[in-house]
Amino acid sequence: MDRETVSHVLAELVRLGRDNHRVEVKKARGGMPRTLHETISAFANADGGMIILGVDEKASFDVVGLLFPDETRDQFVALCRSMEPSIAATVDIVDMDGRKVLAAHIPAIPREQRPCHLARTAPWDSSFIRMSDGDRRLSAYEVQLLLENRKPTRHDAAAVPEASETDLDQRRLGAFLTRVREQRAVFTGRSDDEILRLLNVLRDTADGTRPTLAGLLAFGSYPQQHLPQLNVTITVFPTTEPTVPGPRGERFLDNRSFDGSVPVMVQDSITLLKRHMKQRSTIAGIFRINEWEYPEEVLREVLVNALVHRDYSPSSQGAQVQIELYPDRLLVRNPGGLFGPLNVAELGLGTIPASSRNAVLLKILEDTPLAPGHTVCENRGTGIAQVRAALTNAGMEPPRFEDNVATFAVTIPNHALLDESTAAWLSTLNVSGLARGQLTALALARRGTRLTNVSYRQATGIADSRTATAHLRELRDRDLLVQEGDRGQATYRLASASVQRTQVRPQPSTHQETVLASLTAQPVSRHEIVSRTGLTDVQVRNALGRLRRAGLAQLVGPSRSKNALWRRHDQPTQDKRPV
Repeated sequence: MDRETVSHVLAELVRLGRDNHRVEVKKARGGMPRTLHETISAFANADGGMIILGVDEKASFDVVGLLFPDETRDQFVALCRSMEPSIAATVDIVDMDGRKVLAAHIPAIPREQRPCHLARTAPWDSSFIRMSDGDRRLSAYEVQLLLENRKPTRHDAAAVPEASETDLDQRRLGAFLTRVREQRAVFTGRSDDEILRLLNVLRDTADGTRPTLAGLLAFGSYPQQHLPQLNVTITVFPTTEPTVPGPRGERFLDNRSFDGSVPVMVQDSITLLKRHMKQRSTIAGIFRINEWEYPEEVLREVLVNALVHRDYSPSSQGAQVQIELYPDRLLVRNPGGLFGPLNVAELGLGTIPASSRNAVLLKILEDTPLAPGHTVCENRGTGIAQVRAALTNAGMEPPRFEDNVATFAVTIPNHALLDESTAAWLSTLNVSGLARGQLTALALARRGTRLTNVSYRQATGIADSRTATAHLRELRDRDLLVQEGDRGQATYRLASASVQRTQVRPQPSTHQETVLASLTAQPVSRHEIVSRTGLTDVQVRNALGRLRRAGLAQLVGPSRSKNALWRRHDQPTQDKRPV
């Protein structure tokens, strides 16, 4: 690490006024900080980071230097080696105008080797993770999850002692057995009981035959009799923030809990979500199509993923899968972070073989009917890729994933990436014959996003790296994108000519801007504004209220009248001046 790199990092910290999630500085004038192992552990258990010793954060990140730089480096290296697993840090002594600092890069360790902690202590006592600009001690539950990632425990294959075979839905079980015999020759001629034991639906115990956790979740008539919290909760919020009530003071528009087997919970959850969704017009290529705000395929995949990949250990059996529907996004959260070697950036790209926390449950659900012609899941590790691709096909923004060790969450923005404004812009470009993913790339580039092979695949669900490269290069060859760098370092940005070719305004970034853009001097009804914007009635009502208070929208007629109309009132009230 050189002087220029350290100077750049410190300048950024001065701008922020604090450390960040990737950099920690210490004065270290009196020797090695006693809690430095916490930061090493925190960086190693997250995405890695940089430690700089010899800088005073309290003095605006002034470089004070180390009294004994060589000795400090030896102590730092020894501390990294005293971690479990040992940390192979890159450590340099850097001269900063005569004052020497230690700059070290702590790499992220593979997920299957976490948690990183002091070797002389138990992992529960010295395992940390980086959060914002500080280090947080991992909870006992989080440590347990990470340890199970090393050598997984098959919680889904465990027998449920209180349950019996009579708790299973015989109709669903029969459909499952029929399909298994049709699809798998190895089960030809075997009895029902034998198949159910081989597939871990049933297990023999000292107290008799019992359904496994996986068997009960797949076929139970009412699994919550024995596992009351293994269900799904759905909360529909009237505003974009859970703590902000709606216009009538309501906290929720709907708040439900869904029980039953996995297939039942998936179907019932989708039915409720669709009650609170509307159909809107989006753009497919240069054509308009009507579809749900969230494609049903996307809803099904994220719900199934949450239910089959969640943690089912005894420590988490009191936690549900939570679904939160906001006017601007859908959030699905499940207990248990990512499992196996994958990290968030690699989800759905096919770069690392997928692994499952609940292999038995997945194997069963692969042949469990969900709807005519469909089973609950494919068990091919392609669910996230299908979500990305379906959102691309719907012209929507890519999903966002968050792994917090104890929980995993997916957020799907309720926003059309290929909206009418973008379609109008695309119509001015040479886009004939382009794939849907390429149109998505152009829409992202229009927003200022720099694309790479990986980010293109993340945004579109295209798994093959060579296909992604070919798509990006075609956009370059058409002079729509400009390539910078080569091979693995190539990035793509929007060509300046593409920007100049259109006078279309950038798409609104908030609901207020969307509604304001739909208003003119001619009064229109709220129903018409909903139709023009594609927003929900609640979103439009909230936005109109804010615009009215800001003096940007004017109400024509009584506020409670069904015939009330709205029109644009461009000059904010506080800015009005006499002419």
